Amino acid sequence: MSYTTYLFDFDYTLADSSRGIVTCFRNVLNQHGYTDVTDEDIKRTIGKTLEESFSILTGVTDEDQLAGFKSEYRKEADTHMTINTVLFLETKSVLLALKDAGAFIGIISTKYRYRIKEMLDQHFPGSFFNIIVGGEDVQTAKPSPEGLLLAIKQLHVTKAETLYIGDSTVDAATAKAAGVDFAGVTHGVTTAEELSKYPHWKIMNSLEELLEADEQPTHDKQSTDDTPPSTDVTVSSHPVVNSPSVPVIAPRPTPRKRKMINIWQILILAVLLWLSFEEGGNSNVFLWSFILVLWYILTKRRILPDRVLDFISPWWTPCKKYLRALHIKMVRGKDIPPISEESNICLNCDTVYTGSYCNRCGQSRNTPRYRFSNAFRNILGGFTNIDNGFGRTLLDLLYRPGYMIRDFIAGKRILYFRPFQTLFVLAALYIMAVQLVDPEALKEKKGKSPEVQRQEILTTREQLQKQIEVADPITQKVLNKTIESLDKELKKLEAKSSLKKDNITLQINGDEDDELIDDFLEGGSSVFNKLEKAIHNTPFLEKVWNLLKSWGHGNKAFRIIATLPLFALATLMAFRRKKNKLRYNLTEHVFIQAYIACQILLLSIIVLPFNGSAQVGDLYELPILFIFALFCLDYKQLYGYTWWRSFWTTILMFFYSLILLIIFAIIVVTLIIAAVYILKPLL
Repeated sequence: MSYTTYLFDFDYTLADSSRGIVTCFRNVLNQHGYTDVTDEDIKRTIGKTLEESFSILTGVTDEDQLAGFKSEYRKEADTHMTINTVLFLETKSVLLALKDAGAFIGIISTKYRYRIKEMLDQHFPGSFFNIIVGGEDVQTAKPSPEGLLLAIKQLHVTKAETLYIGDSTVDAATAKAAGVDFAGVTHGVTTAEELSKYPHWKIMNSLEELLEADEQPTHDKQSTDDTPPSTDVTVSSHPVVNSPSVPVIAPRPTPRKRKMINIWQILILAVLLWLSFEEGGNSNVFLWSFILVLWYILTKRRILPDRVLDFISPWWTPCKKYLRALHIKMVRGKDIPPISEESNICLNCDTVYTGSYCNRCGQSRNTPRYRFSNAFRNILGGFTNIDNGFGRTLLDLLYRPGYMIRDFIAGKRILYFRPFQTLFVLAALYIMAVQLVDPEALKEKKGKSPEVQRQEILTTREQLQKQIEVADPITQKVLNKTIESLDKELKKLEAKSSLKKDNITLQINGDEDDELIDDFLEGGSSVFNKLEKAIHNTPFLEKVWNLLKSWGHGNKAFRIIATLPLFALATLMAFRRKKNKLRYNLTEHVFIQAYIACQILLLSIIVLPFNGSAQVGDLYELPILFIFALFCLDYKQLYGYTWWRSFWTTILMFFYSLILLIIFAIIVVTLIIAAVYILKPLL
């Protein structure tokens, strides 16, 4: 008889949500004074209902009080649960293999169904799972078999062809009560010895053991069963077993079902391919984008032949595991060190205390003697007011920017440097780097005077006239056209000089207001000349103007800060949809944009020596496409989006930024025109 249905527990079986669960429990327990509960105590309750877990952790038995704990937990989970949940390394590949083999896939959990779908929708299409039974779908939670039996009934399958996979003794008891086979996986805190006390097919270290071929079970279904397992295996399109009492997993799944590429994917590939041909130069951004997107589509749609996959698998599978491990590390960030329970004597006030810091004066227990390493950090901190959090902030901005920003906004701020403080320090470091790489860039470049330009044009024209006398007819035609273009430039230069003289002698009266506005709308410089003259005639305005000019030249921090409200408002508009569980206000978005600016400025400092020259007049040193990719990465990590959704939302954010910039420009133009009328008597 074959297994056609694989039903899984969720927490600690398919995904590691321990960080989110611990965070939610910790926040609720701390609010009610239960600060002595350890993380390990909380993890041991995973799989039980919220009421049972809170009762175990607090000793409270009152139903109303437990219901209050549950309500508070759900509010915390709306913020912390999904973004702190990650699939185990092998989960996706195992589920895809079982699905391709034609098996039914389902989830039976005490977690709420909408919470499970919220996380899984980031990795699987909506119709991937045949059934999901959550805590809200049953009257009695596990170890009651109600949810398991409900799934079997809804899928119209038998118990004999169903395998339930879980990580805890609660899951094992649930399978026993339902009368279905059970496979344990030791992802969680429950040991193999504890799971083996219940009837089981196998205790696994990884879900990949579900796909192992021709492997005999390591345990009998019942520990008292002495019947030797049969060796006859019937191969079918589904995983098979040798007998109802001793199931054996099937050999390798049947060939995978192919899926066609849709029209949108073809269109994207065509556009990227066209852009790669039009790109030119030494840049290969679009070519690599085309290769990566093509590889993603071929693997996602499962179009690659099996021979290609078999050839790639030996080296690609370990890479996937390392990448997944890196992703988990990126999500979790730096672990908070455990509290020391050893007694210590404070070197500052001689107080005996336990913990990492003195509860009287606050000095750290880690107060070593001065050596070269810690002395250097102390001296550097004294000059720059930079502590250890600065290095941690820079490192996180490079490889986990969105997760770091999310942690900081959520309240984990002791490990990180504040965003605006980081921005100013990086701006200072940028100026130092420019002084070393391209010191000429910081000097304010002044244009040539009209007289110098006129003299250069006349000199060049004279040289060309001499060359015409000895040149052949074809060359003479080319030189004559060049002389004609120089004559046009000379006329334009003389016209500008004449206009400048007219502007200096022009006196504004009541009849000239319309002419000023027309000059401004036509792009003339008379309005700005008169406005600047009025500013210089007022001492206070002149000082403010000179200060702004000195700040603006070479001061990236000043210009970057000026753009933060624009990007913050555009991001708030782009991410305002109700589907987003993480909702930040405008002030929080300003701090988010400040950290993103720090990330881009940090990368600008890194690439500066390789460029060999500095673009002080530009906002950043990086290409616009690279900056767009950084925004996509940041928003993906910050909001827990897929790459595709992050890509389109980032485009929407830049579109809103353009609209806001146009509105801002209109406001500035209006203010300048109004200033001309107000300052007219001073001109």
